[in-house]
Amino acid sequence: MKKTLVMAALLTFAAEIFAYNPPRGGEDLYRLDNPELLSGAASAVGGPAMTIVSGSVAYNPALIAGEQRIGLDIGATMFLNYNAYDGDDDLGFGMSGGLILPTKWAVFAGNVTATFADFYGMNLRNTIIFNGAAAKDINDKFSVGSNVYFGLYMGEGADFSVGVDLGALYKLDDFACFKNPRVGFSLLNLGKPAPDYAEYGVKAGEPSGYPSILTPRAGFGATLFEFKKVSGAFSVDLSSPMCQNFVSDLAFTLDFNDFIRLNFSSQLNFVEMVERKGDGINLVSVGASIKLGMNSKKLTEKNAEWEQSEIIPAIATQPLYTGIEAISVGAKLNLGAKDTSAPEIILWNVEE
Repeated sequence: MKKTLVMAALLTFAAEIFAYNPPRGGEDLYRLDNPELLSGAASAVGGPAMTIVSGSVAYNPALIAGEQRIGLDIGATMFLNYNAYDGDDDLGFGMSGGLILPTKWAVFAGNVTATFADFYGMNLRNTIIFNGAAAKDINDKFSVGSNVYFGLYMGEGADFSVGVDLGALYKLDDFACFKNPRVGFSLLNLGKPAPDYAEYGVKAGEPSGYPSILTPRAGFGATLFEFKKVSGAFSVDLSSPMCQNFVSDLAFTLDFNDFIRLNFSSQLNFVEMVERKGDGINLVSVGASIKLGMNSKKLTEKNAEWEQSEIIPAIATQPLYTGIEAISVGAKLNLGAKDTSAPEIILWNVEE
């Protein structure tokens, strides 16, 4: 009983110190700087088709546990501010890059995200955030992971954030019309936010800052249909930043012969919608990617399996708050071949 009371008192104290009032877009900082994340992969289950990049660890660090190949990814986003106020910037940028490294002990990932968006309508200003994650499969269905992050928030009222993200992913058996279903759960932003950094928050006239401390997130994803060489998949996520808001994410993917992929996603942020009405609503994001094989003699001379490497360029766009358009491009490089064969178990030596 005493422990429960102490925990309740601590949570109340934290809520008072770190009042919930992030800038518009403050809950989506990682999503904005990579086309795959912008168009639906920003999810606790990796989006509809379980698309994994290094920035995925900010949504569920357990996602990288199943990666078998070294992965390198980069992304760049341009923010066009069509409704700039007097003194407001009319152009902003975002960049991200990272590495996923499988080992026999665990899968590790590192990611850097930089955002420069000093708009009245999306006052994210200038930030650089570093992530370092590790994840491991417990068995064929269940994986866990953790991510450590450190953020620098530059300019007037400069501050920093530091903390840990925890996550788990469970792969279900097929049921009803769902194939390859999976559920994910994560506890994000367990640490110190930058409570008074942003100038314009969702709630006018109140202190503003981000990221929101203590954000639980849950997701479900599965393939809905497969018809010849076309498949459709979806994912849905629910999160509650600082347990004071409600955010839903819905995404859908069409895959053509595991070659071309079209992505669509939408998001509903309850506080932004209530406080800012139409200015707090993002329209649907649209993205596309294409999977290309690589054939480089320089690569295959060092490792024959690298002949099966692939590069996946992607592009995405989304209209954001108050006339801000995000246009994002990027690519992921997967080195080597996937292990698609089951392990061979020898019970005793047999000579033929």
